[in-house]
Amino acid sequence: MNAVPELAIRWEWEAAPSVKAPEHRATWARIEIAVGAEHVTLVEDQESGSSRRSIYCPLYPLAEWAAYNWWLLRADARPARSLDLWGLEHYDSRQFRRHSLRGIGDGFLWPNLALIPEGEHKRLIWQRDRFPTSGRPIRFLADGEAFVDRDSVDRELVSVISAVLTRLAEQGVTDTPLEKEWAEIQRADPDEVEFCLAAARLGLDPYSEAEPYQQLIMRAAAELRGDLLGDFLDAVEPARIGQALEWIRGARAEIEQAPEAEAARTLREELRRSRAAPGNWSWEKGWNQARVVRRILGLADQDVFDLSTYVNSIDRPTADRGLQAVGGSTGGSGPLAVVEPGRPGASRRFTLSRALWHYLWESEPLFLVTTAYTERQKVERAFAAELLAPAQGIGELLSVPPEIAIQDDLDGIAAHFQVSPMVIKHQLDNQLLPI
Repeated sequence: MNAVPELAIRWEWEAAPSVKAPEHRATWARIEIAVGAEHVTLVEDQESGSSRRSIYCPLYPLAEWAAYNWWLLRADARPARSLDLWGLEHYDSRQFRRHSLRGIGDGFLWPNLALIPEGEHKRLIWQRDRFPTSGRPIRFLADGEAFVDRDSVDRELVSVISAVLTRLAEQGVTDTPLEKEWAEIQRADPDEVEFCLAAARLGLDPYSEAEPYQQLIMRAAAELRGDLLGDFLDAVEPARIGQALEWIRGARAEIEQAPEAEAARTLREELRRSRAAPGNWSWEKGWNQARVVRRILGLADQDVFDLSTYVNSIDRPTADRGLQAVGGSTGGSGPLAVVEPGRPGASRRFTLSRALWHYLWESEPLFLVTTAYTERQKVERAFAAELLAPAQGIGELLSVPPEIAIQDDLDGIAAHFQVSPMVIKHQLDNQLLPI
């Protein structure tokens, strides 16, 4: 497997006698942040025009930000839904403050480094300052993106918090907001931790925003289990939890009465005797699984996949825009997907392909297809894209090299595979275009 980079935050304490705030004065430092070999804190000094790999400011604001957003940094994957579409420039202001170091503020300029949990990894994305800004002594120069082990990022943030608290104690600075917040987090028992993580998956601060939804969160945890609960919390709007649970309950009753798709059951049995190459990343896993399915079925790369043979579907209005379908199989029934009505044909095929992934590769009797962008959802999407429009088949149908393809080329291939042009573009970007 490819080496996974790590987040490294390094500092050297500096004297700052003229700084007024005691917690800032005590923790003034030269700070360097890197992700693997990439220096996030590479800056240009506006006055001298020279560059360096570190910034000078107190470490306290970073530690306080990490503590106050602790649960969200661990479990709130919602920002990933719009990150690919809009980037950091149009980040929702509340999410920006909670997930990007630039949101720390406190009178200091921090890098625009966002930390987004997406399952076993955290997605780290950082962006340079494109133009010098009046009144800012430095300009950040680095751009980049990496998937970093989730636990290693958490450990690095804990080390910052611990170091700052130790430094404050040594300097006689006590009773700070950081000290109180971190003590409360450390006192949390297992039930509190579970609740805080569930609230964070809903995009809520457990201490200041989750109370109105406490009973609904507990109800969801009682009615749903495992990945079904996690997928639900990652996608549903907090105010719609009750209606969404009722929607799932109704869909479950219909799934239990659905006729069995014999072809799907046979295919799943075949897959259990086969092995897909695991892949280093979630999307590679999805691609490889789709290739195994097509190989077992004897489909050529240009052949159109007939979904109707393998998954049944019915239309029912959804209770929340983040929940695109609920599906499953029980006993001898299914798989059946209950899908929101009115979806365009290409979009519906993609949703049903994601539902088929659950039936073929997972063991849960009930599942959700959602708008979330966790690692699990990325596997689904990659599987659906490769199942419906194999990259090799796209390459064969293209009459020109991928790097000079135009929209008309994509539209024609999309029509052939009965998918949206966006699926074709993603396949080109991720598998056919040179890196």
